[in-house]
Amino acid sequence: MTNKVSLYISADSNLQAVRNLMKSEIQSAKNIQSDWTRTQVTGALRKILLQINDMKKLPKNGLILFASNDNVELIEPPIINHSNIYRCGSDFYREPLELMTDEAAGEKYGMILIDNKEATIAWFRGRNFVSLWHEDDSRVMGKHKKGGQSQRRFERGHEEAVKQWQRKVAAKANKIFQDMEITKVIVGGPAYRKRMFVEDNYLDYRIEVLATVDCEYVDDVAGPRECLARWK
Repeated sequence: MTNKVSLYISADSNLQAVRNLMKSEIQSAKNIQSDWTRTQVTGALRKILLQINDMKKLPKNGLILFASNDNVELIEPPIINHSNIYRCGSDFYREPLELMTDEAAGEKYGMILIDNKEATIAWFRGRNFVSLWHEDDSRVMGKHKKGGQSQRRFERGHEEAVKQWQRKVAAKANKIFQDMEITKVIVGGPAYRKRMFVEDNYLDYRIEVLATVDCEYVDDVAGPRECLARWK
């Protein structure tokens, strides 16, 4: 049911222009055929107009209003709002506000946890993290115990399997972090493996490794927690 109005007002908006828009929308809403919807929408628009009429100037970051026929909520955005958006629908249009809130919270960082068996990719901010990808089947076999030529061949095969595993994890991390515009990461895992992962330079050159962290766990739950606890 169409009964909720969302209005995003940019910080540089002219209040009189916003008032004129609301008056125009109220006139247009009178043409809605459904009596219930017409009452709900015009009521929400009038509540917004009453709020705007009482203002002498906008808050420094602009303003967001969520209105129904029963109530109107005024929100000052956490960062400067540059967009003017008017939506009328069955629910409030909160996505732009959520994006602004996320941006205001600060920069996201990436995390890569890796050993010879599994790996995890996550993003974090402060002590909060979200695991984005995890795989626990690297197909890297343990070290062979036989001697002689077979041992040397196995070691070469083992090393190549490790390289392929590292390339796979790095390629996945490059794609995920590029899509999320994350450029700074930490790398965790057993001492030798995480160092080799960084030194092999499979990560995109635009990704900066802030630190390497000794971690016992590299799964997608305990791993990120341990890594963040040991970092700094």
